[in-house]
Amino acid sequence: MFDVSQKAANKWLEGISLPDTMRIAVIAERLKVNVEWLTYGSGPINVEALPGSENSRWKRVPLITWEQAGDYINFDPKTAEKWAWTDVEAGPRTYALEVKDDSMMPRYEPGATIIVDPDHKPKHRNVVVFRWKKTSDVSCAQLLIDGPNKYLKPHNPDYDTLLLNEKTPQVKICGTARQIFMNY
Repeated sequence: MFDVSQKAANKWLEGISLPDTMRIAVIAERLKVNVEWLTYGSGPINVEALPGSENSRWKRVPLITWEQAGDYINFDPKTAEKWAWTDVEAGPRTYALEVKDDSMMPRYEPGATIIVDPDHKPKHRNVVVFRWKKTSDVSCAQLLIDGPNKYLKPHNPDYDTLLLNEKTPQVKICGTARQIFMNY
């Protein structure tokens, strides 16, 4: 029912391990129980509407590749093969990305899911997804604004901070992170 081995399901039932955040939402939907109750064992079993239903605060967003995020204007969400769930307020073009490398370490490890709203105007200290104009590579960093200067500060200290040049932009901001889920 949940596309996991019997061994993994037994570990969940015995409290040895827990499913990742995205899978919890799917399990709650299929079992028709409240996500909070399933995750923490507290509160009524089914108070809130199920994810994806009309009255739910949870919504499904496409889980896309970093390359697709760099060219999101041409992405059709109807073609998405994978999906993620979010309960954050975000626009209709919101999408999810999975961290694949060490660029966001040590704060966010590979496997973390980033919920990104391409229509949310980034502010000081927001995490943003951006595309390098020269190479079309897509990455993520924290936007820092200091007076007239804007910087992209990587989470990983092994990477250099970039001073953004407004006259000849080196990067294009593709969206603002609205929520980040970690898998443990």
